Amino acid sequence: MRHTSSTFTLPLPLDCEVREVMTHGVVSIPGGASLRDAHGALIAHDVHAVLVTDGHTAEPLGWITARGLVLAAARRTMPHTAKEAITEPVHRISPTASLANAMALLLDSNVSHLLVSPREGAMAEGVVSETDLVRLSGRN
Repeated sequence: MRHTSSTFTLPLPLDCEVREVMTHGVVSIPGGASLRDAHGALIAHDVHAVLVTDGHTAEPLGWITARGLVLAAARRTMPHTAKEAITEPVHRISPTASLANAMALLLDSNVSHLLVSPREGAMAEGVVSETDLVRLSGRN
């Protein structure tokens, strides 16, 4: 195991806004894309999840996570499309929401990623994930 020098601090600054800790931009693929495409997007963009969207409307359908791909690989029957391989539903949060709200939504919904957008149907600004919270804990 590689050891790096870092400081993990609790509690997290839960009063800051989601926009202060989110990852800007969203990596997405259409629902008809292959699992190979999903895997390639995860690797190429160094992310833990990709957003699957409707190929016609661009409406978010759900997330394919790295863990989801590992689970899919372990099954005897693999999903053929990204839409079939979705492992998490889309939950949205406002960029002005508090980090406390984001943490509660992540935990209560049992998901690892939240789509950050000011309102339903608005263009997504980014993603906030469990990984972002772990990174934040090391910055304090």
